[in-house]
Amino acid sequence: MTKNLKFGWTGIAAAALMTLTSLHAEARQLTLGTMTVPGTTADIVTKRFAEKANEALKAEGVTIVVNDSLLKGAQLSPAIREGRVDLVLGVHPYISGSEPLMGVQSLPGVIQTQAEYQAALEGFWREDLRRIWQKNWNAIPLAEGAWSPHLLLTTKPVKSLQDFQGMKIRVHNAETAQFIAALGARPTPLDAAEIAAGLERRVIDGLFTPACYAYHQELWRSATNVQDWGIGPIQGWAVLINQDVWKSLSPAAQNTLTRVGKEIEQKMWKDYASNSGECIEGMRKKGSNVWAADKTQRATIFTPAAVNPVTEAWVRRANEKGFDGSAILKRVRETSRTAQQ
Repeated sequence: MTKNLKFGWTGIAAAALMTLTSLHAEARQLTLGTMTVPGTTADIVTKRFAEKANEALKAEGVTIVVNDSLLKGAQLSPAIREGRVDLVLGVHPYISGSEPLMGVQSLPGVIQTQAEYQAALEGFWREDLRRIWQKNWNAIPLAEGAWSPHLLLTTKPVKSLQDFQGMKIRVHNAETAQFIAALGARPTPLDAAEIAAGLERRVIDGLFTPACYAYHQELWRSATNVQDWGIGPIQGWAVLINQDVWKSLSPAAQNTLTRVGKEIEQKMWKDYASNSGECIEGMRKKGSNVWAADKTQRATIFTPAAVNPVTEAWVRRANEKGFDGSAILKRVRETSRTAQQ
């Protein structure tokens, strides 16, 4: 009896050890590559996404680790396509040069508000973006979001068309670069890590950047003038998972990531206006000269002479990529008008 009992406990212990070994073998860590952008929607969402996903994926043995020092911004989307990371924060304007549809929001005067951006996204744009991410970047989008409104931070005031003349302004997309060049400014490329030093050394006179990035990176110390001209104000990003990694996950894990992505995106849009407002007000309290161009002032820069060449160039590029650029632009304008009503 004692012998049998001993054998029984030995068998139970062996079975437990095998179970633990099996669980350990199944445990999987996924890396989510992002940027060092504290306080921004992208930073908040990627961290919340990982936290909520990790809690929900415990039974699956899957853990997501956020790494903001692995890759630079322009390397994020190529890294997910090449399978160098499992998940990534893809930034639309960084790849709009090769993917025109990622640059719709940068076209002058087309998308101006959160409501217009969301209307285009839900009207048709989300599905178009999904197809591009899957076909060209080997990625599945889990959440589509946007940076806080892009503002123009400069070392001297820019409150008229004349003030743009000769200004060296850092931009991150082709559409805005072409537009401000038509206004007399000089689009100037500069790595994000060099922005603060570039302002101090007058390599650039200003830049377009998200309000919350500017606030938390303290760019207002060097560029004390904060202007809202409505130039490419809302720029997108997406939380992406490599398509091969996605296929290797269980259906339960896939459903969990889809659900968490949707919940996080909804929360981001709900808090979007208040979070952005806090950052803008924060710069005002720090002594920045915060100013917004009114409808009449904006009309002086959004002229056919400045806008049409940008739009026409974008339509040509979209057509070359197999899209009907004119039809897409028409749909975006229609959804924007609907959002305004």
